[in-house]
Formats: sequence, C-alpha cells, structure tokens
Amino acid sequence: MYDNHILTDVGCRNVWENGKKVGYGVNLKINYYRGLPLCCVDEIALEVDGEKVDPADMVVQHRGREYPYLEILKDDFPTDFYWVFGEMLRVVIKKENGIAQGRHQVKLKLATRRSYTPTMSATCEKTLTFA
Repeated sequence: MYDNHILTDVGCRNVWENGKKVGYGVNLKINYYRGLPLCCVDEIALEVDGEKVDPADMVVQHRGREYPYLEILKDDFPTDFYWVFGEMLRVVIKKENGIAQGRHQVKLKLATRRSYTPTMSATCEKTLTFA
C-alpha cells in the first residue's frame, strides 16, 4: 500500500567533503504507520542503475546521528534510535566521485520487524533525479 512512497525524490544529491565528491545520498520513508526503532530494520538493499550497492558502503543518518549501515543490524544496536512515520532516513552511499547528475534508476528493498507480525518486506523502484 505505502510501498511506492518509501523511496523519495527529496535530497537526492552528491555528498562533498573537502571539495571532493565522496558519495551520494537518498532519503527513505518507513512503510509502517507506527514507526519503529531502527534496530527493527532487517534490511536496506539498494540498487542504482542495475548495480547493487555494497552494504559496507552505506551510512545511515537520522536526527543528527550517523551509523554505518552494518552496525544497525547487530543485536546490540541501541533501541532509542526511533524512525517515526513520515520522517526521512538518509542513506549515504560512499563512492568516490559520487554519482552523475541527472536521472538514475533506483531500486530499494526495505525489510522491518514489527510487533506481532513476521518480517515485512517492501520493494520500490523509481527513476530519481540527482542534483
């Protein structure tokens, strides 16, 4: 139902450090009306222009905090990092020279654990414009 909205056009752009492109970012929205602690995310898988993004190259940013993606999958990840419905979670992909400006085909798989239900998985594929 809400799966088409988990991948947003908002904030698709390169990430710069010290005058160099070091990656690019996309913003995601959760597809569960109650929101969840980030420790309940089982998978964020991205594919850009047919190329799978290495999970080790992803960094998750939200409310001023930043974590390597693989850290959120660990059993001891903090439970106070809450992703509320409607808020965006930024995923930065570390990639030398970033991504070319323009339109790119992006595919996202988001899997989450919810109370009293099995893991829910949503897939969304869109053409996004990167600045």
